[in-house]
Amino acid sequence: MQSHTTSLHVHLVATACVFNLTTQDLAEAMPLSLLSSTVTQLLYAMKTFPSHQQVQKNCLLALCSDYILQDVPFDKYLAAMLVINWLCSHEDPTLQRMAVAVISILVAKLSTEDTAQLGKDVFIMKQLLAIVQQKAMVGAVDSTLKFALSALWNLTDEMPTAARNFIECQGLELYEEVLENNIAEVEVLQVDLMQEDLLEHILSLLQDSQVEVGVRYFAGGTLAQLASRPEAWTLGDELRSTILKQLHASIMTWTQLEREMVSYRSFRPFCPLLQTLQPSGVQLWAVWAIHLVCSQNTSHYSSMMEKEGVTELLKALAAHPDTHADIKGLSDSILHMIEQQQSHSGSFYNQAGP
Repeated sequence: MQSHTTSLHVHLVATACVFNLTTQDLAEAMPLSLLSSTVTQLLYAMKTFPSHQQVQKNCLLALCSDYILQDVPFDKYLAAMLVINWLCSHEDPTLQRMAVAVISILVAKLSTEDTAQLGKDVFIMKQLLAIVQQKAMVGAVDSTLKFALSALWNLTDEMPTAARNFIECQGLELYEEVLENNIAEVEVLQVDLMQEDLLEHILSLLQDSQVEVGVRYFAGGTLAQLASRPEAWTLGDELRSTILKQLHASIMTWTQLEREMVSYRSFRPFCPLLQTLQPSGVQLWAVWAIHLVCSQNTSHYSSMMEKEGVTELLKALAAHPDTHADIKGLSDSILHMIEQQQSHSGSFYNQAGP
């Protein structure tokens, strides 16, 4: 492939060989440097022969490997762009599912700068929203939809420009999927969410015990962010009061999830929600969310909590006389997890030291 950069025939055969040689567990036995250069050649092939369906399909099949996507170093930004460009002109359900899965994993692996750059591209936002809309119209809740939602989550998380693009591309009309909690974190965009019909629908999702906890969680995040700023609330006080009451009542019915549902780059958007003066419903959603991710990956989040001051906020909540007992209990549980993690890390370093 490196010696015959313009030969379609060589790339057609070679990309098929790459897939067959890396499928299943074969890739894991190869040196990372070899895999890295091989994937780079696959990306070159996708870029050089954008209209050749079989070359593109071969490259996509080879890329659709958890091991390659997770562990092999290559230009993930370029890969995401190439796969998204391919996706816009192909509707085969199997290949579409694979492409969206690849995009979802790649977006989660990008640096903050690359994610911001990708999120600025309205074309990309439209492609992912089109898939969500396509699935929503037929009521299909499948892996393609979930991968598309995951990609949109990572694109909008703490990315104001991407969140604005989400709104301008009619993303709000797909609020059944409740992606708006990332948008709700951006204060200048909260006015766009102050629509009574929209909030009442999200509230109905929060309250519905037949809806899976993941959807209710995202609905709660949207409502908690909006209700946390009374000075920015432009709707009736009765609606805000109902939301706050139902937040607390609904969250207390949720069961902890074993699978990883969400991940966070930062807890900074949670800090305003953890203030002692916030209503209990707002505090409870934030504490429940932190407890969820910490219980699944304490080692990853403990340093983030210390660095961003979340640990101190939880200590203040736990110690405050007006804090609801439900919130105190979860706060204490999180602090205990962090303490155990720090103790374990300290013991490890002591054992590993001279």
